[in-house]
This record gives sequence, structure tokens and C-alpha cells, in this order.
Amino acid sequence: MLGKKSNFKKKRVTSPKSTGTSKTFGRTSVREPAAVEIYRASAAAPKMSEVSNVSEGTNVPEGTNVPGKHYVGLDFPQVGEILTSPQYSIRVSTSATQGVSISIDGKEWKPCRESVGFWWYDWSGFSAGVHTVVARISVGKRYLKSKPRTFTALV
Repeated sequence: MLGKKSNFKKKRVTSPKSTGTSKTFGRTSVREPAAVEIYRASAAAPKMSEVSNVSEGTNVPEGTNVPGKHYVGLDFPQVGEILTSPQYSIRVSTSATQGVSISIDGKEWKPCRESVGFWWYDWSGFSAGVHTVVARISVGKRYLKSKPRTFTALV
């Protein structure tokens, strides 16, 4: 039957085990493996164990701007990081628009400064050894604290 068009529709065959996403390029549909999709989601996501949330007792990713959700997390220094410079800028991600402070080694709370969407504390004059830092924000009449972050200084 030359010259006649077929009425058959091509069926896209997918494996029941595949949970990846489907992308269309022109007329061709390509299915990405689920591992690629999971990697993309996890590469951008923060470490959930390092972010605190006050609203519902669950974790909220850093950078998420959800009304009613409050969070605070330490970005830097990272867990187990070794500082080799006599100055260091501690970076905090939070939903707060004012009043972020940190405590190093359980000492008094010191205010942070805001710049480029993050809160920073410029730390210098510290001794060599293991240190712990905690950040906090004010939520109503309470304080929401980050999980403690331990790191080492070799100065």
C-alpha cells in the first residue's frame, strides 16, 4: 500500500520501574532515569538536618520563602570544616528580615550584618581548637535556634 498513511499510533513504552521525567525534543520524547531527577533535586537542596523550623516542627529548605514558615541555618563553616585563616565570615540563611545573632562556644550573642540575601558575622581573633557556633532569630516572643555547628581552627 504505497502512498497511504498508516493510522497506527506509536505507543510510548515505559517501564513500570521508571519514575524519571519525560522531555520532548521536537517529535521525539526522551525519558530521563529517576536517578538524574533525584540528583538534580538533591544537588540544590540543603542538608535538612542543619535547618530548624518553628512553625510545624518540620524542616524548611534554606532560601524557601513560604509565608508562616520560619527557619534558620548555618551555611558556613560547614560541618567539620578546618579554618586556616585568622579571619572568617560565618554565613547564616534565614527567613528573618532583622535580628539575627550568633553565639560561638556558648558565649554571648553577637549581632550579624545583612548582605546579598544572607546574614554574616565577621569573626577574628579566635584561638586554635574545636569551636561550636549557633545562630538564632526572634520569632514573636521566642527565639528559634539553628542546630549547633562544630568546626576546627588551626590558627
